[in-house]
Amino acid sequence: MTAQLTIDTGLATTLSRPRLSPRLRQAARVGALLSLLHRVAPRSASDLVEKLFFSPRRLGLPIRYEHLLDEADSYTQLQHGAHTIPVYSWGQGPVVLMVHGWSGGGIQFGAYVAPLVAAGYRVVVFDAPAHGRAQGSRTHLYEMAEVVTKVAASVGVIDTIIAHSIGSLATARAVADGVDARQLVMLAPPKDLASVVAGFGAALGLPAAMIEEHRRRMEARFGDQVWQRFSFDHLAPVLSQKGLVVVDLDDQSIPASQSDQVHLRWPHSEKLQTSGLGHYRLLWHPQVVQPVIRRIVAGA
Repeated sequence: MTAQLTIDTGLATTLSRPRLSPRLRQAARVGALLSLLHRVAPRSASDLVEKLFFSPRRLGLPIRYEHLLDEADSYTQLQHGAHTIPVYSWGQGPVVLMVHGWSGGGIQFGAYVAPLVAAGYRVVVFDAPAHGRAQGSRTHLYEMAEVVTKVAASVGVIDTIIAHSIGSLATARAVADGVDARQLVMLAPPKDLASVVAGFGAALGLPAAMIEEHRRRMEARFGDQVWQRFSFDHLAPVLSQKGLVVVDLDDQSIPASQSDQVHLRWPHSEKLQTSGLGHYRLLWHPQVVQPVIRRIVAGA
């Protein structure tokens, strides 16, 4: 393993600390109702937990940078099973592919479009099933990884992949299975799917018995290897690409300690650390966007 470098962006500390988000407050209310239901109808409650876990939310309106979709230089559609996947691109040159996270969308990377195009790159974004403008109401990490692979195959040689949150797990799985890129950038990656499930349960305030039942259902559906297939303990050591892990100390969705573990397990990786940005502002804040673009251009 090569030496690993941490870069601390001090300017981000001037931002105010994020408060508990309305989404997390709503999750706690839903979890309380599910816990009550579990006492009288445990199977029905488990069915609802399973449905909720695999049902991402669409981006709320107004969507930052959405106008860029209508200004894309290229718009194509890929078919994945019964679902149509929209793919947008801007510019010409080496490809920078963006992979959004759960309940996100490709346009969340809009802050990268103009500067990367100006630097001579082609920026490609897409919406995974049940996200953004893609079809579907439910999806899972295996499907997201398959779509990353399909989009990658459609755009040719890839210079860089930038992934956010759970999209980092899908990206790592796709790369481990054969998708090639010169380098990878992962914004707030969780360390594994098991931690995502645990965090899901914690956000809802579900009792341990309900989370364990959900884990059993996932193993019945995907096999008991699902935890290893989506774990950076297993994925990071096989990533041969140079990488950058972006970690914000005030992330309420993916604890900074998890992203730190991804960095420590990933050979040739560096870490960009911020504070005050949380889980979503690091998608567009200049203290992340500018150093990431400098890294891409410098490594060309």
